[in-house]
Amino acid sequence: MKKEAKLIIRALSISTVLIMTGCAVGPWGGVAIGNPFSGLADARKAREYEERQEVIKKELANKEQLAIKPIYGLPQVIYRIDENRYITLEDYTNCDNGSIYYNNDRNQIKTKLWFLSRGTMNYKGKLIWAAKNDDILAIPLVRGDNDACGDSLRGCAHSILSVSHDGGRTFGKIRFSAIDSSGSKEYTIVVTDDAIYIKSDRYPADKYAINSAGEFYNVRQAWIQDEFYKGMKSLGVPEDVLDKKRPMGYSELWLTNKHHYSDAQLYELRKKAEVLFDKYNNSPHIERLPDVKTYNKASIQFQCNVATLPSLPKNKG
Repeated sequence: MKKEAKLIIRALSISTVLIMTGCAVGPWGGVAIGNPFSGLADARKAREYEERQEVIKKELANKEQLAIKPIYGLPQVIYRIDENRYITLEDYTNCDNGSIYYNNDRNQIKTKLWFLSRGTMNYKGKLIWAAKNDDILAIPLVRGDNDACGDSLRGCAHSILSVSHDGGRTFGKIRFSAIDSSGSKEYTIVVTDDAIYIKSDRYPADKYAINSAGEFYNVRQAWIQDEFYKGMKSLGVPEDVLDKKRPMGYSELWLTNKHHYSDAQLYELRKKAEVLFDKYNNSPHIERLPDVKTYNKASIQFQCNVATLPSLPKNKG
């Protein structure tokens, strides 16, 4: 009994040592000695990693707070339509880099017209806003005098009037021939409830109305093309070679391939088509700027008050 008791006590002692030292029984019954501190080391590394991440987060947060954020000027009215409606310049640090909004206080409407004011402030002509509803919106975009060709205003050939007939949900564009800011001084743009008029001091007015597809179109050009189309049909030209959407819209290739026109026939038709087109294209212009009444304090040009431009904070370092 004493011998068995000693064996049991000895076995319990070995088990205690194995548990405390992290030893384990080997695959063949031997004792495998492990690192008793490996679990503690992993936990410490994980804790140190988390602490480093917290430090990095704090450093990034401090850098963001120290970063210089733009200081915007207060919203200012750059064009007034009437006592309730006006156009504002907002989110700007100078007159050329702000956002432009249409406002109607009575109807609680505020619609962004454009996100960069430079093209609009470049327009130096007259804008007469005679529309009484909130559906027709228009904003001119003109290249600066010293801007390079091929800029966002699609080069030097023309300027753009960004227009909407649905209160700013969608916008289209009307091109007009002002080459740059100085060239825009000779233009007058009139916005009414059902049309937009563009007039240069050197040329007759162009009227743009809205078609059934909700697109603005040049009324005179549409009339010329429609009359030319009817004239070509009266000359016996097959209807399937005519295109009402293009000036002098007909295809000589289709006449040759589909209707077997000879070179002589094409030559004769070409001369008749030119005479027909010139007849309508050179006819007197009937479009005139409308005689509209506007609010007595309405604007006729865009104006930015430089006195409201924000000033940079002084360096206290």
